[in-house]
Amino acid sequence: MRKINKVLSVVLIATLLIVAGCTKNSSTAGENSAGKTTENPKNSEPRKGGSLVVAYDSDVSNYDPILGNSGNDHPLLYPVFDTLVNYNANLEPQPGLAESWDTPDDKTIILHLRKGVNFHDGTPFNADAVKFNLERVRSKESKVSDLSNVESVEVVDPQTVKLHLKQPDSSIILALSDRSGMMVSPAAVQKFGADFSQNPVGTGPYRMVKWVRNGEIQFEANKDYWQKGLPYLDKITAKIMPDENTRLNALKSGQVQFYWNVSPDNSQVLKNDKNIVLDSKMKVAFYNIYLNTKMAPFDKKEVRQALQYAIDRDALVKALTFGEGESANQTFPSDYWAASPDMKIKYDPEKSKELLKQAGVENVKFDMFAPTAPFYQRLAEAIKGQVKEAGFTINIQPMELTKGVALYFNEKQLPANLTAWTGRPDPQQTISLFLGGKGFYNVGGETTPKKEELISKAAASYDQKERAKLYGEINEIAMAEEAMTIPIMFTPSTAAMSPKVKGFEGTLLGKPKFSYLWLEQ
Repeated sequence: MRKINKVLSVVLIATLLIVAGCTKNSSTAGENSAGKTTENPKNSEPRKGGSLVVAYDSDVSNYDPILGNSGNDHPLLYPVFDTLVNYNANLEPQPGLAESWDTPDDKTIILHLRKGVNFHDGTPFNADAVKFNLERVRSKESKVSDLSNVESVEVVDPQTVKLHLKQPDSSIILALSDRSGMMVSPAAVQKFGADFSQNPVGTGPYRMVKWVRNGEIQFEANKDYWQKGLPYLDKITAKIMPDENTRLNALKSGQVQFYWNVSPDNSQVLKNDKNIVLDSKMKVAFYNIYLNTKMAPFDKKEVRQALQYAIDRDALVKALTFGEGESANQTFPSDYWAASPDMKIKYDPEKSKELLKQAGVENVKFDMFAPTAPFYQRLAEAIKGQVKEAGFTINIQPMELTKGVALYFNEKQLPANLTAWTGRPDPQQTISLFLGGKGFYNVGGETTPKKEELISKAAASYDQKERAKLYGEINEIAMAEEAMTIPIMFTPSTAAMSPKVKGFEGTLLGKPKFSYLWLEQ
């Protein structure tokens, strides 16, 4: 049986060859027994007590894990809800509420649960609670689809749960580190009903005690937390501050001690501030132009391929991120195990022109949605300037993110959408949702029989090397042959904090965990 475990403001010029390199920040970190990351004890010793104020860029969409719909929710959910599986900085599965798991065959997963864990309301966490939660994830009211291949959940004994799968699905282990694995109290769900999201109860290191919509969220330490010695802090307050300059000023003035999502512009400035510590790590999220392959002009493969070759990704990275980003030639960044080391999309405007001629056109015009956020607008203008040489004219349609996403994914009214793929804990989730023929984010349903066969093979394998090889082949077909989507760049997630804040480590998922931070005196 096998044991499983996301510049100074850049002036855009036609060539976009401004180069300002910089080194990537990293933090020294180790890992505790439950897969949480804490600062290296050789450098400093964690201490108990104190309150931390965090500036975060958006409010949680819903405090019921199965009803939320924003990828930004997770950092505000993690303090309250432990997950069945954790992940480390490199997105490798680690023990969580499940101490271990077995896969006796490719359609069975056995979870071995921790003993002595209680929910915040004092009710026990056990196999019955897991069955309740997983069946709730699979219910009609749930917005979470990661467990669609689970046929049934069996309680073997109080500490053992067996998942029976409809078909092999290697993504499920790490899906249990996401919303699917966030354990809520069955008693609290039954008690509060539709009001559970106002009264969330999990097993996490903190209890949510106050929630002011778009204002702040207050967490108090769970004194009965199952991990000995944790949490370190008595209280965490998350201040919702959508504007980055507001977050930055709050950090500098001491109103907050930690702020998330530092832009490349501010990162350059803060590097020279001795009163601020930066932590930066590349993430699996990436900027991407989604193409509706059922709408003109992208119903022609040659047009899509031409657009793929018309973009100078390296120049965009240098100009817009001071070289901190990474060109996206596939769905995974280079330092992720699922990435193919051989994938490279060349910048070749002459080849792009040839492909357009093959398609019977010389000049192509299309509308492209881009969110109104400054970075998106700069990126959109930069791409527009680059692809003009090959014969493309882009009509940028700036609009609020939610509206643009709805017009593209739900109403299917736009041929192109410049936003970002926010990533998932397991690469199979990205492959299926993003590149699969029936994937929600593949609006045009573009695929080939060979690609679908490879996706099924990857889903059936728990061998990391085999999976990585298959993902490389899938990306080659999706990006080079089909050109079904246009990846642009990966950018790091960066946190800025007071030097007194200790224990933080970024992860490839790019979703910070505040729960295990502590304050130096």
